[in-house]
Amino acid sequence: MSTTTSIRRALLGALLLASAAHAGMWEDGYADYQRKDYAAAVAKWQIVADTGDREAQSLLGMMHLFGQGTPQSYPKAMVWLRRAAAQGEPKAQFHLGTMYASGQGYKAQGLERDYQKAAMWFIIAEQSGHPEAGKSLKKVTPEISETDLVIARRWAKTCIKREFKGCE
Repeated sequence: MSTTTSIRRALLGALLLASAAHAGMWEDGYADYQRKDYAAAVAKWQIVADTGDREAQSLLGMMHLFGQGTPQSYPKAMVWLRRAAAQGEPKAQFHLGTMYASGQGYKAQGLERDYQKAAMWFIIAEQSGHPEAGKSLKKVTPEISETDLVIARRWAKTCIKREFKGCE
């Protein structure tokens, strides 16, 4: 067996072990969450989220949003939800829309709601297949002008076209 073949096999083995450990950590975090051991779930999902896993990033964002297992922090929730949304995670996109609609995205800075950004994220989430996004879009639509809605749709289209990069 050549040295190159040995190196390839070793790398493949290492990748498979890392993937199994990654999956195990996510599942262990989920089991902790089901037992309402939120701090343990956050600790495990943090590790997985740091590797770039969009679902773990979304869940970590939600944990910060609701203060489960970690102090409630809208800015940290936004960071994690944006990371997941940038990878096309519909739940994260939906929750970003919800945060903008409720003003949670800005509360730390003392600003008001942003229905236009909420509409953009709801449109994106709907396009990504989130089941509640369309209903939420209908709720925020009366809060903005027709021109602002057209702009939000244009932003969403551009965001989707760019594969969720640079949406904000």
